[in-house]
Amino acid sequence: MNVKRCSGYKGHWECGEDYPDHMVPREKFNRHSRSSDGLQDKCKKCHSYGGMSIKHPITGELKRNWKTDHAKSLGGVRDTPEWQSYLDKAEEQWGKEVTEWKINDKVVDITPRFKSEYGPSKPMTKRETVHVEGEVVPQGWVYVIRNTETPWLFKIGKTYPDGIQSRLSEARRWGCFKLEEKYWFKDALKAEKEVHALLIEFNMRNLGFEDCGTELFKCFNIGIITDAINKVIRKRVA
Repeated sequence: MNVKRCSGYKGHWECGEDYPDHMVPREKFNRHSRSSDGLQDKCKKCHSYGGMSIKHPITGELKRNWKTDHAKSLGGVRDTPEWQSYLDKAEEQWGKEVTEWKINDKVVDITPRFKSEYGPSKPMTKRETVHVEGEVVPQGWVYVIRNTETPWLFKIGKTYPDGIQSRLSEARRWGCFKLEEKYWFKDALKAEKEVHALLIEFNMRNLGFEDCGTELFKCFNIGIITDAINKVIRKRVA
């Protein structure tokens, strides 16, 4: 017998348009050694559809929703001839998100870690507390630093004129971060708040993460962040 009935996924048959009677050619099923006929009960299309109910290991978002949102963020528009190509790109990104991330052939954990997970930190050397008077001045930097192990995680903050290195050192206590951008403002604190407001939909707190600071953002394209900062710059120049 060259066909087999597809069981579908929870009452849905992704293959239904091609095979309305649900009798699908056997070559369209994946192998399953423990089944009586050596094949899975769902065809490849329905099996893939069922996988769309998988949740993202970090955000907890359903795969089908995540793919749709990501495809839209790339510029895709539903019900257009190009929409599938954007979904394919989203599928590729999903694979990178949920599998082990490799850097220089070394497998690393892609789950974001926050300082509070490790308990109180112990300094390697004793040092005196220094009160930096420059912190009270309005001018300073709005900086963007990225977590190199989780490239979509950014920290966007404000620091006093000589504080960039201190902010990097603080960030590296709970991850591997590097400076991506820095912008000088006469009123850096106000500029930082305006940038955060423009990027509110990407803020980790707004995405449901409670155990993290307010300066962390999830963004797959740094251009979205720089565009927001440039809007603030143009607003102040105008």
